[in-house]
Amino acid sequence: MYALLAVGLIAIYSVRHIVNLAQGEFASLAGLGAVWLISVGLPLVVAVVIAVVSVTATAVLIDRLIIARVRQMTTLTSIILTLGVATLLQALMLLAWGPTARGLPPFPGANVLVGGVSIRSQEFWMLGTLVVVGVGIVLFSERTRLGKAMRAVAEQPIAARIVGISPVLASVVAFGIAGFTGALAGVMSSPLSLSVWSAGLLLALKGFVAAVLGGLVSYRAAMAGGLLLGALESYVAGYLDSGYRDAVAFLILIVILIVRPAGLARRVSGVRV
Repeated sequence: MYALLAVGLIAIYSVRHIVNLAQGEFASLAGLGAVWLISVGLPLVVAVVIAVVSVTATAVLIDRLIIARVRQMTTLTSIILTLGVATLLQALMLLAWGPTARGLPPFPGANVLVGGVSIRSQEFWMLGTLVVVGVGIVLFSERTRLGKAMRAVAEQPIAARIVGISPVLASVVAFGIAGFTGALAGVMSSPLSLSVWSAGLLLALKGFVAAVLGGLVSYRAAMAGGLLLGALESYVAGYLDSGYRDAVAFLILIVILIVRPAGLARRVSGVRV
């Protein structure tokens, strides 16, 4: 879940240099939306598809109707603005579905026992989703013409405009990726961790920690960082105290910012002066 959220955060930051604190709300919105669609009689697969597509479209609308209207976008402005968007989405979810946590039914499959450890089928679904989506996004970024155009906008926005690359299209695709990956994280994790209106901000912050491990530029490192963060949280909750679980992410963030602020994926370069 953290890995998918980190992918969405990097997609937006690499193109627009925006820290999207509403990323976790995409997960909550998709999870609660899918639960509601099932309650009105839709099959699980149909509900999940509609929820993911709807949240992806919502992310694009947020970009066009809100983010794009700000002329001088700084990192601080983006944090304040997306925090406002996150608060708005939380209020709408609370009004629509109430404060009760809800969960999707488990996806089809059987639990597996390996070396005395039970692995739930839903965890295989989550890992498989990460592998497929992660590989797809990496290939899209590195092999396709549109993916290369997005990287050009991120690195040299003025030069990209000169050669005819549309920064508007790059921004729309980036927010679409963020909404898609956030929604997938929400629906895939809902059977295990449940979906609730108030969980989005904490999820976004943990996804941000995983993204920072990748220097906010590397999808591969961010996905690895998300998996590492989740494993460390589980070990801390199991062997120390579950109350320390949420502190792990922020302890890692503090250490990374002090020891290697450029992230684990970036090489520190020297400059002759």
